[in-house]
This record gives sequence, C-alpha cells and structure tokens, in this order.
Amino acid sequence: MTPESTMNCGNDLLVDFPTSRRQGQIFTVESTPSTSTSKEQSTPPFPSFKKVRFSEVADMTHVDFPSSSELRQRWYTADDKTRFKRILARDVRRMISIVSSTPGECLSTEVLEACVGIEIFLSRDLAQRTREKRARHMIGVLNESGRQGRSERIDDERLSRVSEKTSRWARDRAFELAVGYWELFREMAE
Repeated sequence: MTPESTMNCGNDLLVDFPTSRRQGQIFTVESTPSTSTSKEQSTPPFPSFKKVRFSEVADMTHVDFPSSSELRQRWYTADDKTRFKRILARDVRRMISIVSSTPGECLSTEVLEACVGIEIFLSRDLAQRTREKRARHMIGVLNESGRQGRSERIDDERLSRVSEKTSRWARDRAFELAVGYWELFREMAE
C-alpha cells in the first residue's frame, strides 16, 4: 500500500478499520478455536469478517515529560491517600454505629444513601470475603493471560469468559444491592 492510496482512503490512521469496501489489499483473518489463518484477498469473502489496513505513514506527537511540580498537581500524594483512608474509616465507623443502633424501619433515606458504596466495610467478614474474591478474580485473569502468552495463542473470547466467570459474584452482589436499595427507598416513599 502506498502513501497515496492511504490518502485516497480519507483516513490517516495507522490501523484503519474500514466500513466499506475499498481498492487495495485486505487481510482477512479467519479464526476457529483450533486454527487461525490469514489470507490475502482483493475483496473480503463475507461482509462479517473484520478488515484491517496498515498504513506506511504514522504521525507521532512528542510530549515533554511533566515537571515534578506538574506531577504533584496531577496525582494524589501519599498524604492524600492516607487522608482518604482515614476519611473512609471514619465514615464506616459512623455508619456502623448508626446502622447497629437504629431499627431498619427508622433509618432515613440520607443514612441509606450514605451506605451506598461502603456496604462491604460494614462487616469485617464481608470485607475479607470481598478482598479474597477480588484477589481470585485478578489471579484467574492473569493466569489465563499468562497461559495464552506462553502458548502464543491469544484468545480474547476465552479471556473474556474467564473474567466473566470469576467476577460473576460482583455482578450478582451489585444486582442484589440495587434491588435491596430500590425496595427500601420504595417502601420509604410509600
């Protein structure tokens, strides 16, 4: 592919995912769970195949590394992170105190709203189980990614399925929490 043909495409991307048929070489990749082949064709055999074009020309913009003062302004400092942890711990202690000393039907909407996002910290057992499940999820995804890297056969769909399987608990918990909050707020509104 020449730079002129790239210009005729109306796109100067290094990798171009065309939406319509164009003149020039098209590389079609057919993949099945057991094989992956690449064919060079002038037109794609089926419109559902993804087509990729590689340009010989790429524009690159140089950006200077930020100064120390710019970095300090952009990122949280260690003191900021420590302060965030202290604030979270204080909020959790307050919520535990309020929730444990107030009957459920007497909790205000504001108290319930303040619990959103920190529910897992209201119980040490729940917080520990959540940490363990997050660690298992991370390890599962990294193990699958490593296995694919060692076998030199990358399967995005399999990695996606592993991630979906190991994080199902989080989706289920989020759904249950949403339903629970919805029911509580609906009852309070009646």
